[in-house]
Amino acid sequence: MSHQTGINATSELKDFLAQARGGAMRIMKIVIQNEELVLESCGQPAQSWDQDYDHFLLPLLTPQEPCYILYRLDSQNALGYEWIFIAWSPDQSPVRQKMVYAATRATLKKEFGGGYIKDELFGTVEDDVCFQGYLRHMTSCCSPAPLTAAEQELQRIRVTEVNVPVEFGIDKRVSQGLAFPLQEEAKRALQQLKQKRINYIQLRLDVEKETIELVHTKPTETRELPYRIPTDSPRYHFFIFKHSHQGRTQEALVFIYSMPGYTCSIKERMLYSSCKNRLLEEVEKEYQLEVTKKMEIDSGDGLTEDFLYEEVHPMEHTLKQAFAKPRGPGGKRGNKRLIKGAGENGEEI
Repeated sequence: MSHQTGINATSELKDFLAQARGGAMRIMKIVIQNEELVLESCGQPAQSWDQDYDHFLLPLLTPQEPCYILYRLDSQNALGYEWIFIAWSPDQSPVRQKMVYAATRATLKKEFGGGYIKDELFGTVEDDVCFQGYLRHMTSCCSPAPLTAAEQELQRIRVTEVNVPVEFGIDKRVSQGLAFPLQEEAKRALQQLKQKRINYIQLRLDVEKETIELVHTKPTETRELPYRIPTDSPRYHFFIFKHSHQGRTQEALVFIYSMPGYTCSIKERMLYSSCKNRLLEEVEKEYQLEVTKKMEIDSGDGLTEDFLYEEVHPMEHTLKQAFAKPRGPGGKRGNKRLIKGAGENGEEI
């Protein structure tokens, strides 16, 4: 239902929502009373979001009364904590009441801030919105629709790009890149890389915790780099490539995003692809690390020293520097320009 009802949040609710966005609340139940949106109950986090979910949510569901539930996740985006917006509209509730709640939903979302809402759930029975129901919702969102062979191939290309298609159920914000926070050990490793105390970092996404975690920082020679690339899971790699160029020893920081073929799930492919750019932005801005070359590979087989050298110093660029512009042909170069001047007898020529 697209029409608005004119029902708005009370000033008390507006103030509470502004404070709750900071993360103090785990859950809020909001209802319509006397043609106003009001807070009925709330709860503070006790454990992780998945452990709190059913314990906090299910007791708030009344069989014959619609309501709105705002449930805070542990993940964050650029604005702050991310939330699930749940519209509860049981079949047994009066039709007029369900229509009013449906028409007011957009008002509450706008009041709370759509940028904070990661997912939306609509439920008429408990199985729709319980924890298992939310997991089913996530699975269905990440499952591709049946496609032709040509469409499947096109889709494989798209899921490796930063702009993830909307048909996978991922919010449009993904096109700007997701921002999973770096784990503390990963932050320390990047600081050590900046100080040249280590020369290699391998990172992974913890999909459940929605964080970027450190795998290891084993000292790595160029010849060992191919063996650092897992064959069964995606990874991010930072490697200081030491080499000789035009008679001088140089170092180049190389970023490698490895995605082993299509053996990984679609969800993993989307998340890794979407988090990549935001990670690189943070590395370059927060840690002042200048990445010389960024590359994507499906295996480590081709990561030879020659390959890395050509990526860091492309042949075309090298040739432009090495060869000067040839001189023009000798011989006749056209008629000489006449110049006015004084002749032998003083006349102008």
